[in-house]
Amino acid sequence: MGKIFLFVIVLLGAGLYFEETREVIVDVVEPATHPWHRWMTGQELSRIVTDLEAHERSEGTLPTRPDEFQDWLEERYPQESSRVDGWGNAYHLEVAGSTFQVISPGPDGELGTEDDLVREGERSGGGAFR
Repeated sequence: MGKIFLFVIVLLGAGLYFEETREVIVDVVEPATHPWHRWMTGQELSRIVTDLEAHERSEGTLPTRPDEFQDWLEERYPQESSRVDGWGNAYHLEVAGSTFQVISPGPDGELGTEDDLVREGERSGGGAFR
């Protein structure tokens, strides 16, 4: 059994090495990784929400403009992989009243579709925009 597993790993590695077969292998394996990407993205969204709540408590404001939010993410999370979801899409921030949402566009990369992942946070300033 161990030799078969090793053989499969070597074949997979060889297939990924060549560009022509890499796309085929990735297309076949990619759907199996969705639960993992979804779970990791959910964890990152929760962490970002917690950090934004702390930021607003200490600074008195949220980075509400898209460019401010991206700058905040870059400053807070130096590794690019922590600033994008599991599918490589940028996170988005929407602020409304006493709450805010951090959103991942999900596997399709489009905001406002049913595969989006969303985590909501509470504003500490009573919902007033500053």
